[in-house]
Amino acid sequence: MTKQHILPEHFITQVSDTIKLLGHAQRLRILEFLDLNGESSVSAITEGIGGRQSAVSQHLNKMRVSNVLVSRRDGKQMYYRIASESATTILSCIRKQYDKKMAEEK
Repeated sequence: MTKQHILPEHFITQVSDTIKLLGHAQRLRILEFLDLNGESSVSAITEGIGGRQSAVSQHLNKMRVSNVLVSRRDGKQMYYRIASESATTILSCIRKQYDKKMAEEK
């Protein structure tokens, strides 16, 4: 077993900021959608999570500015994909907890 150590302050701050950002249900849904589907257009994300386009666009922009997502333009379409390993790690932990809970309920 490896010895535990204190994490660097800059890392704790970065992860804390990511957790705060993902504390909104629709942003977590966006992250989940992109994790399952890969790079996607705003319209595909909006349809995939059942959101309103204006709200989804605002969340996507906030996630992009926070470096959780990156975007690219292709003509009139904007495409987004996950850029943050911390965000996918958090999502993975959430999925593991859900799977554990479902297994216990069986």
